[in-house]
Amino acid sequence: MTAVGIACVSPGDLTAMAANFGSLVGALGSSVSTWITQIHQDRRGLLANKVFRREELYSDFINESARLVVDALQHNESDLQNLIPAYALLNRMRLSSSTRVLAAGEEVVREIIDSYAKPNLTAKEIESRAAREDDPLRKFSAICRDELESMQTRI
Repeated sequence: MTAVGIACVSPGDLTAMAANFGSLVGALGSSVSTWITQIHQDRRGLLANKVFRREELYSDFINESARLVVDALQHNESDLQNLIPAYALLNRMRLSSSTRVLAAGEEVVREIIDSYAKPNLTAKEIESRAAREDDPLRKFSAICRDELESMQTRI
């Protein structure tokens, strides 16, 4: 008597099916691995780009603020038009920077505005002040460096 509905698989067919299944699993594993690697590379690329853009923003703010600090120390009256670039950069920082960076940037702008009301300084007095620890840009720069370094450790 023979069993109806039971198919016999020859050893050659079984070997071929095993080879095909192994190839399928290998291809699938390779594809998943490539996909995961690509996702991580994309994330690292985005983060590196974010760090670069922030570094440029902070550098622009420092350049503009340094110019304004010196102007404020040499003059008693401010031309409000001169403050626009610093305010614009500060508000761009509001979009993506940490609260520590933002607070330090606001402190720099406040110090600039307050300096216009103070007596003018000579070039020598300005140099002396820049060398001391009370330079608001020094504190701002240190906070920015800390933030950028923490971002870079995630890359």
